[in-house]
Amino acid sequence: MYYTLLIKKKYNFSGGIKCLSINTELDNYIINYIPYPKEFFVHVKYNTLKKNMLRVKINQKVLCGEPLTFGDCLSVPIHAPTSGLIKNIEFNSNCFGINKENIKITIISDYLDQWIRLKKINNYKLYSPQSLIKIIYRSGVVGLGGAYFSSSKKLMLSINKVHTLVVNAVESDPYITADYCLMNNYLNEIFIGCEIISWISKVKNIFIVIQEDKIKLISQIKLLIQNKPLFKICIFKKKYPAGSSKIIIQSLTGKDIPYGQHSIDIGYLIFNIATVYAIKRAVINGEPLIQRIVSLYNDKNHLSKNFLIRIGTPINFFLNYLKIKNNLDYMIYIGGVFMNNILIDLNYSISKDINCVLIRKYEKKTKKPINYSCINCGYCVQVCPVNLLPQKLYLHSKYNHHEKAKSSYIMDCIECKICEKVCPSNIPLVKYFKREKIIQNEIDTEIKRKKMFFNHFQQREARILNQKTIVHENKNDFNNTNLMKFSVLEKTSKKEFVNKQEIEKNIRKEILRSSIERAKLKK
Repeated sequence: MYYTLLIKKKYNFSGGIKCLSINTELDNYIINYIPYPKEFFVHVKYNTLKKNMLRVKINQKVLCGEPLTFGDCLSVPIHAPTSGLIKNIEFNSNCFGINKENIKITIISDYLDQWIRLKKINNYKLYSPQSLIKIIYRSGVVGLGGAYFSSSKKLMLSINKVHTLVVNAVESDPYITADYCLMNNYLNEIFIGCEIISWISKVKNIFIVIQEDKIKLISQIKLLIQNKPLFKICIFKKKYPAGSSKIIIQSLTGKDIPYGQHSIDIGYLIFNIATVYAIKRAVINGEPLIQRIVSLYNDKNHLSKNFLIRIGTPINFFLNYLKIKNNLDYMIYIGGVFMNNILIDLNYSISKDINCVLIRKYEKKTKKPINYSCINCGYCVQVCPVNLLPQKLYLHSKYNHHEKAKSSYIMDCIECKICEKVCPSNIPLVKYFKREKIIQNEIDTEIKRKKMFFNHFQQREARILNQKTIVHENKNDFNNTNLMKFSVLEKTSKKEFVNKQEIEKNIRKEILRSSIERAKLKK
């Protein structure tokens, strides 16, 4: 009865926009494959990664799945996507125009695709949660929904803190179908991944969150969870950006996740559906994360296909495979229509956080779009899914009113870009918000640094004062001791002096008495 009511209920959120799905054919959910390229470019994008964390060197032979880097508390190991030879290792490569220190490892494939020995597990319940988390860490599993956060670290934080696992199967961008393609082909394995996570985190509920238009998948999930009381399905309205973890938690619970906190803090552990599948492959099959499903979309031909691609496959290889010969005629974007980032270097490759490659025909614009002043129309407020006031945030960001921007919750902005899509003045709002968030982070860092230095100063002052107190006390002790010693000596010496005078006096008395007796005898 409860399940029936839950199916009828459709979760919704304020704001957002409705997007018509353009990919309704079943062919869109078939996994396509491409041949392996001759060269793989593995980009290591962690800022914290140091050069001494590399495990390979130039001209070294590697096997498929062999770790190329060590991990640490902030990063997971990166693995070779195929067997071959390390051709080159470059540092400080910069493909997105963002000032990040990257490492580019070039691997020449030997086309043998020889794997390392994989350690498979039949019964994961024989292993402790910590052992399974270690396996997931060594397999290099990160959040594949775009967060790129270490899944092992998230699981470690969730132990004894969460009661519900939320599996995010919402893909609200109309052009991206990678997650639905994965579910259509590997739904049983995804359920095993859910059970592994629930075994580790000891959750009492598993919510599978999906959008209302995926009717076939909803029916399949309904059949699979019939005899599984742990599982529940939650249907969301088809709106963008329903896939944001903040919005999903807010819609399910009515609670907001404040900036700086995580859903784990309120008892909910959320994982993208592709991450759950990667965890299953890591634990049961022993496979490191070296491939993922990526949607390719061409807006002119309405080409939308999903490919299972090895990490490190160059984007340019895609274009050649799709027979797009003149690359200069096309603009290549990473991400869907809302979150897209233009790709400058076509030799950039597929990484773990890329789920869509968008191809657009290059059109020379005769007029540069004009950005008009804000007319305070309020359209941006109506569509904001996290209940912010974008026009106020824009003014605070533009005129550097940092305190007001912070008090207007600019750090809670999820940068979904809906506000600037509906803005009639063509203002690039998110561009201002991103800049302001960088400034806010710098201000917070400076405040933390000042607090740290002030604490160090206070500790130093306390230490110096303590040392002075000790010296003063020692000095007083020293003086008192000396005084006491002096007093004792004085008394002792005085006593000795008194004794000496008494002896001399007695001696003189004895001499005088003897002289008197001799004088009496003479008489």
